[in-house]
Amino acid sequence: MKYSVFALFLVIAGAFAFPQVEDPQRDARIITGRIRRAIEELQEKIIDAGMDPLVVPRLDLEYRPVPFFLEVRGFLENFEFTGASNIAIHNLDYSALFNRLRFDISLPELSFVVGDSGVTAIVLGNRYNGQLHGSLSISGIRIDGEVRVNIGIISGISIRSLTLDFTLGGIQSDLNVVFMGEDFSDIVNKVLGEDIPAAVAENRRRERRGRGGGERRRGEEERRGGGESVYKFSKM
Repeated sequence: MKYSVFALFLVIAGAFAFPQVEDPQRDARIITGRIRRAIEELQEKIIDAGMDPLVVPRLDLEYRPVPFFLEVRGFLENFEFTGASNIAIHNLDYSALFNRLRFDISLPELSFVVGDSGVTAIVLGNRYNGQLHGSLSISGIRIDGEVRVNIGIISGISIRSLTLDFTLGGIQSDLNVVFMGEDFSDIVNKVLGEDIPAAVAENRRRERRGRGGGERRRGEEERRGGGESVYKFSKM
């Protein structure tokens, strides 16, 4: 997921590096078209790299930098991860007049399944062990944002402002977690399924309240600047 989102923002930022043309409508079509094609290429690369789906029948790990003082052994069985390449483009909207790109993208669902896994560690002669299996589903990962840039022949391209609105549909956690013989499943599932989505929603509310004044000021500036030429591509 981190790879997909990071690479996607590189694509968005890099789109402004293309030369400006005389026709604003054509300029907008070029930029949004290049972004769309780059996202499609990113999806193909994720699939070709074996990251979606990512299936691991069995994996054994051993790390022994200092025997008897630090040793770690672990295994992973029947692991499956899906959804990383399913990048949905809900909206791309470029204003050639204001050098502004608005975008709305999402990952509908990321799914993790662990058939079985375990780890045993020896730290300064003390033995620790844990086991984990179950499933985790993250739905509705969505980023709605706006990028404004300054473009100069000598100065090049610089980002004037970047606004992001991150939303999370929900997390369904059905994990079985045992550490040192004690069951922590209820705690882990509550943190993942309830606490994290609630924290994301509360943080979003605070950020939206803080951005309210800035958005109104930008709207006034655009109205003073007159009309704008916009090409809009929408895909659901």
